[in-house]
Amino acid sequence: MGNMVKVDSERSMQSCSSSSLTTSMNLQSHTSQAHHTEIAPLSHHHHIQTHDISLCDSSSSMLGKFLPPLLTQAKGGLSAIPQSTLHDNLQPVITALEKLDAELLLDLERTTDGQGPKVRDGVYCRPIGDQIRPSLGPLNNSEANGHSCVRYLHIAEVPDQYSIGIFVFGPNARIPLHDHPDMCVLSRILYGDLQRLSLDLAREDEAISFLDDYGTRKHQDESSSSSWFRGSWFSRMNSIRNKLPKGSRAAFKNSIDHLQAPGVTVLYPYEGNLHEFVAGPHGAAVLDVLLPPYDNAQNRDCTFYNIHELSSNSCSSEKTSKQPCFIVPTGQPENFHCISGQYRDLGERADDDDDHDDMEEDGDD
Repeated sequence: MGNMVKVDSERSMQSCSSSSLTTSMNLQSHTSQAHHTEIAPLSHHHHIQTHDISLCDSSSSMLGKFLPPLLTQAKGGLSAIPQSTLHDNLQPVITALEKLDAELLLDLERTTDGQGPKVRDGVYCRPIGDQIRPSLGPLNNSEANGHSCVRYLHIAEVPDQYSIGIFVFGPNARIPLHDHPDMCVLSRILYGDLQRLSLDLAREDEAISFLDDYGTRKHQDESSSSSWFRGSWFSRMNSIRNKLPKGSRAAFKNSIDHLQAPGVTVLYPYEGNLHEFVAGPHGAAVLDVLLPPYDNAQNRDCTFYNIHELSSNSCSSEKTSKQPCFIVPTGQPENFHCISGQYRDLGERADDDDDHDDMEEDGDD
């Protein structure tokens, strides 16, 4: 499948994760000072412009020190590296994102009545969606028109290494289920909250082991000759998989969880690699760092999926809450739009890319 978004799709998805990482790491040196001072709503926009430039430079330098060895030493890409090793290498970035001051980065205006999306405990703000340019008019209201529109603010990108950007969700806006092939993605919730559905991709040995175990448990009461039933059931499961569209894969569906500012979450080449987000009633803003960025030429295209459920009620793992399933590739949903824009000095002006004005252009190849 092609790109994840309707307009400026590939560029939006690639740059959004990278830009968020760069910005957050650049802001790290300014965070401790900000936390020691009660921050009033910022009114001098040139103040944040200066910070953004210097912070992006320093974070890019920091990423450049450890990402190239991580990306080049594994012959099989990031998917060949154990999750624990990836996590250890990414810990400096995670720490920087945790220390990121969202108020400073986004020049947020606090609310005094406790209304609006949460920034951190006791601090709430006015969402920024209606301040992003160009304005999208009715598309900003996801509930009213049945379409889900998410804005993207590009921050930075280094090809084949990382990209950083910010996704801005309106109330109840949704990004459908999609993957991140052979990538790690770090997400910092800047404000608001989201409901997340995530899936783990099954490694080949896990897929065989899982289906075999499921077949055994499903039929263990039907006959003492469980091996016969296991083989028969496994053949039927393979038959189902063969009837699904090309590109369908075995996966494990995790329990739906809830993310809120100022949380940080990480997905890996297998663990949590597919996810779907639905923003809460006040919307949300999420800074993403993609390692490495989406790149069609490197077989890192973004693909949307539907979930093909297994019919048995006993298909959950006995040790975890994960549900085995198949994921089936699908085109980008027609009612989903991810559109680049500019907020303050974050993102790109409409005249930077001709695609910005054509909202109905399909990003699929």
